[in-house]
Amino acid sequence: MGKATFSERLNLVIKENNIRQVDLCRKTGIGKSAMSQYLSGSFAPKQQNLYELARALNVSEAWLMGYDVPRERTAAKAPQGSSEAFYFTAPDDSMLNMHIPKGARVLIQKTDFIESGQVVCLTASDSKPCLRKLHRQNDLLLFIAASSSDEYPPLICKNSDLSDGSLKIKGVAVEVAIDL
Repeated sequence: MGKATFSERLNLVIKENNIRQVDLCRKTGIGKSAMSQYLSGSFAPKQQNLYELARALNVSEAWLMGYDVPRERTAAKAPQGSSEAFYFTAPDDSMLNMHIPKGARVLIQKTDFIESGQVVCLTASDSKPCLRKLHRQNDLLLFIAASSSDEYPPLICKNSDLSDGSLKIKGVAVEVAIDL
């Protein structure tokens, strides 16, 4: 099955929960006109409205956007004093198209196994930590920004850069928290 659309998922969860459009508008603060456009598929919401809808409907933002991820809204928390997970503040808008705006707090889970397609927190050489989507190609590691700006060129590394210390992957992004 291909990726479901935002409007399909929104209509599905509204129907399943027997929620009226006007009640959802009241609960989220989204105008009736915008809600109608979301339901018809004319427009997808901006980040803030997506967050409000997902919160009101108790589903994850990524699921609502049509991605093949768990539907349940979870509030993953970094264990107190744990060295296995930590929050990282997105330093720029390089991952905006992955719904990670500048200033968002991203929960990073430390792991030894990282798959192609995951968003990772990394440092290369002496640069500051950043978020990028990992793509593996043979011995190459491509770290790609998810932004429509040309300001963030791809970072191309070799697997050997991990062992010599010039590249450090701190972990995988598992949750995004955005302050209102």
